[in-house]
Amino acid sequence: MATEPHPLERLDTTERTLQRAQYEAFEFELVERGVLVRNASYEDPSDHEYLVTIDNGLPKRCECPADQHHSGACKHRVAVAIRSDVLEPACDAQHVRDLS
Repeated sequence: MATEPHPLERLDTTERTLQRAQYEAFEFELVERGVLVRNASYEDPSDHEYLVTIDNGLPKRCECPADQHHSGACKHRVAVAIRSDVLEPACDAQHVRDLS
């Protein structure tokens, strides 16, 4: 039985983005449409809060400017992808929504 590659292996990203996704103080909230990612590294984290949507087990889109204007996955999508305790419940919730 073949296993699917880790979500990080399926994302096009840079080493710098991967590093930032690991060390910045992200907070995650599972919401109906995906994962709300808040960057608590900033003085006002609510100004740095973006929705990451999940599609087929992969953080596919983010509402942040970097994801909209640059190629490759942004740090918010990568941050979700590298945290199985965030990604797995989001995938489960997506699966339940798809069954409804």
